[in-house]
Order: sequence, then C-alpha cells, then structure tokens
Amino acid sequence: MPDFAPDAFTLWFTCNQDRNTQGAYWASSEVPVEEIEKLYNWALHQNPVANDKGQPCVQLRANLRPRVSKSGNDYLLLAVSDQKPKADSPARMPF
Repeated sequence: MPDFAPDAFTLWFTCNQDRNTQGAYWASSEVPVEEIEKLYNWALHQNPVANDKGQPCVQLRANLRPRVSKSGNDYLLLAVSDQKPKADSPARMPF
C-alpha cells in the first residue's frame, strides 16, 4: 500500500437524513478557522484545473462513512481533504 503524506487539511461534516425528502441528507459542521486557513494556503500552491464552467478549481477528495450517534440515530460522517495522487498500478509482467 502506498505511503501518503498526511492530509493538508480536513473538514468534517455530520450528514443527517432529511425528514421531508426520501434519500436526501443535509450537513452541518463547525469548521475551525485553522482548517480553513490550511485549505486556503494549500489551494494557493496547487495547479488549478478547470471545472465544467471553465472556472479555476482545486481537486478535493471526500470520504462518506455510516455512523450511529450516542443516542442511536444513524448518520453519515463526511471528511473532506486534499486530493491524493492515485497509487501506481503494479507493473504488468510481460508474457
């Protein structure tokens, strides 16, 4: 397994089921200013890519994991951080 650098920043969100819309979720978070500053400083040093609208963007990654609260409610935990390079696939054996 490749060894990646630690995340440059991490933003955590709690995603809760919407009571009015089947299959929909809403998210909330209290993001520390320090993490926003890390995101900003990281973004300044990236090579921007263009989105569908042609706007300069940085690539992020997110992990969404099911969790159960202390009170027994199901929710999803969303972690957003910097995009890591894809691991090189193992070299193919020439046959």
